[in-house]
Amino acid sequence: MSATIAKKTVDHSAWAAKRLHSFVGIVPLGVYLVLHLSRNVTTLFGPEAFDAAVAATWQKPINYLWTVLLVYIPLIYHACYGLYLVFTGEKKNFSRYMNLESWRFILQRVSALGVLGFLCAHIFLTRVHSVMNWVEGGKITYGHFAEHMWHNPLTAPVYLLGILGVAYHLGNGFATFCISWGITTGQRGIAIAEKIGLAFGILLLILGYATVTGFFLYDFTPAKILGGPLLLLQH
Repeated sequence: MSATIAKKTVDHSAWAAKRLHSFVGIVPLGVYLVLHLSRNVTTLFGPEAFDAAVAATWQKPINYLWTVLLVYIPLIYHACYGLYLVFTGEKKNFSRYMNLESWRFILQRVSALGVLGFLCAHIFLTRVHSVMNWVEGGKITYGHFAEHMWHNPLTAPVYLLGILGVAYHLGNGFATFCISWGITTGQRGIAIAEKIGLAFGILLLILGYATVTGFFLYDFTPAKILGGPLLLLQH
């Protein structure tokens, strides 16, 4: 009896952990990403527009707290439990059943690893440099990004691939979120969720690629790197 109860408890805990993992991936992380990219796409309007948008974001100290509570903590949980699922989750016989669902299953997990690496690089280039005062003025500016986009041959390709991975991971994740939470039932509902997820992914891809494009459109004043590993790459 006790063994049966323990197994049910473990199963319920795993069920709840997976639902929470799915939830934080879309809300709040998906919502935040849309807002984040909507702000960053101001690169298309020039350095002053981008710098003003970033400054406005951090003008109120309370925004730092919200970022920790609604972005970093959910992100850490989503990433850690996601890695657990990647390496311990159910393995499927893809050699016998290599269909669209199998490819989506594989790409969701491959993109998870790629997105995690991309986010680490992005956070390092932004928040770490700002907090450690490794960039002049301790602020992330248009010039800081543009300098690396232009003169570091890895930056632009990493961002383009990273944004593609994020767009796929969240777009496909939206459909699975709707299924796992019982929002969509039946083939018709699932098909609708997949179309919405596809549109969501395309929206993220457009916003992200437009942001990167904006860093190549205008003249800029390079932000001087004052410390950290990237000091060796400063031109």
